Amino acid sequence: MPAITTAYVKNIIRRCFSEIVDPSPNRRGVEAIWRHFDNRCAYCNRLLNRAAKEGHIDHLVSASGGGANAIGNRVLSCSSCNEKEKLDKPWEAFLKFKSGSDAEFVRRRQRILDWRKANPLCEGSELQEAATFARAQAEQVIAVFEKGINAATKRRWAN
Repeated sequence: MPAITTAYVKNIIRRCFSEIVDPSPNRRGVEAIWRHFDNRCAYCNRLLNRAAKEGHIDHLVSASGGGANAIGNRVLSCSSCNEKEKLDKPWEAFLKFKSGSDAEFVRRRQRILDWRKANPLCEGSELQEAATFARAQAEQVIAVFEKGINAATKRRWAN
């Protein structure tokens, strides 16, 4: 578990509110992702050992970039691609960088597009409205949290 910092807590608050209206894939969805990508990283094609917990369920479009948690915005990724290399880069540009040839890029891109076609994102106005509301509520909770942190810090320095 990472160190509990103010930034970490704020991130958890945002994720919790987001998860209510835009849930992450369930166990069955994760199984489907592993099967579709044949236990391979969608970007570099590295074979992943699920028992060794080598795979990550990555956002194609990052959550910070407005990407959904929904299964259609998720792919199987190795830790290096997910944690160190891709970050918030556009997925197609990153995939092009990771592919050894144009033919390999086209093949990997098509596998991702097939996944997205089979798992379309729900993009209705009600979902957008709910997501906007959830983000606003999270920011209100964070504002209260920050006031509490500031008050506690002042009390500590006063003593």
